[in-house]
Amino acid sequence: MAADGTGGQTKPKPHAVVIPYPLQGHVIPAAHLALRLAARGFTVTFVNTESVHQQAARALGVDRRGCDIFAGARGSEDVRYELVSDGFPLGFDRSLNHDQYMEGVLHVLPAHVEELLRRVVLDPASTCLVADTFFVWPATLARALGVPYVSFWTEPALIFALYYHMDLLAEHGHFKCKAIAVSYLERVSLAGP
Repeated sequence: MAADGTGGQTKPKPHAVVIPYPLQGHVIPAAHLALRLAARGFTVTFVNTESVHQQAARALGVDRRGCDIFAGARGSEDVRYELVSDGFPLGFDRSLNHDQYMEGVLHVLPAHVEELLRRVVLDPASTCLVADTFFVWPATLARALGVPYVSFWTEPALIFALYYHMDLLAEHGHFKCKAIAVSYLERVSLAGP
């Protein structure tokens, strides 16, 4: 804590640990959220997997050791960038071994994230965990660390509505690529076939 100039102590700066699901379509919205939180005065620790980091570096044409997706914010914002293993070597083909990779994300990645969090969560009273809704384990981890947890949906609202209404869509036969317009979901306007 820092002194407030009147002899008292000020509250510590809020700290958000942001953990996106390890797919690029989830990482980019989470990075945008991290930057917005930092601009509002938060210290942000952004946690990425080594494999997604390597993909980003390759896409940018830079060496993975020098790739910093938050370089532009470094001068004015307190954004920290941490890498964790997803449990697989960098050369492992995650797309060809999808089921095995998903098992790792579910069962191995949480242990690596927990190890990191035990190192970076210095003050549970001023820290919160913001993790992708697609993960099933962050609430348990946050409870164990004594920090609040926020589930962050990184996809468009329409995708959320579709997932939310999956049973209703199946009940009405809207799977198997039928070209049928959906007109029975409240407050959801969808294009016809």
